[in-house]
Amino acid sequence: MEFTFRRLLEKYLTDSISESEKATLFEMLQSSDYESELEQIIDNGFLEGKISGLADPGRAKALFDKITVAGQMYHKPSISRRLRYTTAAAAAILLLISVTIYTVRKTNNTSISGKGKTDGEIVPGSDKAMLTLTDGSVIILDSTGSRAIKQGNTAISQHSGQLQYLQQDQETVSGLNTLTTPRGGQYRLRLPDGSDIWLNAASSITYPTAFTGSRRKVAITGEVYMEIARNENMPFEVSVNGIEITVLGTRFNVNAYKDEPSITTTLLEGAVKVSRGNNDQLLMPGQQEQLLPNGKIEIVNDIDTASVVAWKNGMFSFNDADIPAVMRQVNRWYDAEIVYQSEVSQHFMGSIPRTVPISKLLTMLELTGRLHFRIDGRKIIVTR
Repeated sequence: MEFTFRRLLEKYLTDSISESEKATLFEMLQSSDYESELEQIIDNGFLEGKISGLADPGRAKALFDKITVAGQMYHKPSISRRLRYTTAAAAAILLLISVTIYTVRKTNNTSISGKGKTDGEIVPGSDKAMLTLTDGSVIILDSTGSRAIKQGNTAISQHSGQLQYLQQDQETVSGLNTLTTPRGGQYRLRLPDGSDIWLNAASSITYPTAFTGSRRKVAITGEVYMEIARNENMPFEVSVNGIEITVLGTRFNVNAYKDEPSITTTLLEGAVKVSRGNNDQLLMPGQQEQLLPNGKIEIVNDIDTASVVAWKNGMFSFNDADIPAVMRQVNRWYDAEIVYQSEVSQHFMGSIPRTVPISKLLTMLELTGRLHFRIDGRKIIVTR
């Protein structure tokens, strides 16, 4: 039994498996009878050893394109919690190794570069944003070229998808600027105090061109990751949808998209105070505050913070996410409309580069045969 399981897994990794054998393997991955064998295979490094032999870039890319998501997507009632995560661990190993191989080969072999983009393909988002200056004028920003922007006494530079404000004297007269990313856009900002800000798609931040007085205040929408420069004499305050977040110096992520079920504040380092009305919550690293639609506040401990901020590092990271949650991210990053023609209940675990064309991402989601996607212009139609 163990030999058969390992043999099928090896044949899948080396792309020599038949359709009937593949179906058998996927059934094994979702059966508790093979849980111990799967754990032994993971512990013994069997997967890494077999996949490392894929020297041919085309085969490595092909494996990446059709990586095993049968173990990542599942119906909750049909599989135990422990087995789901064991199976997901195997899939995560396969995905990590395959992405590494694909990335290396893509970097070292130009024949692979650009092949994912085809006529009519919905391509991934990129570095692009809109800067609204104090006088209301608008500057369109992208990832190409460099420029210097002068705004009164404020000096701003743009380079490689980042906007940087030069440190100003405390006596400088301050105005408000707003940086906004569209759907399919992201951008990075360095504030006058040296704080670094990352904006995800369909997000914004409004901030002063120079921080004066006793506090540093900004307002945000959408999803924003922040690394705040420490200044005990001038706390940093973030306003978002009726919530006030106060920090001295820290790293945290705020997700306040209106189509998400809750507003979340996730702390990676330092400490923050999250306030709503008379309710104050102090967060410690690894905690996440969730503001629910009914106004209730919940604190979740031991959050996978790397998964929360994966978007900043160029990855989708899904941890037991239902398909609507997955597709909301797809909607924002690819600027594509999502249409459901049937109810979906699948969940997904795994990481996918945000650089892949949407057709490849949908292929990965489709592999189990439980979901089907059809692209019609910029519309993605989801069926079972």
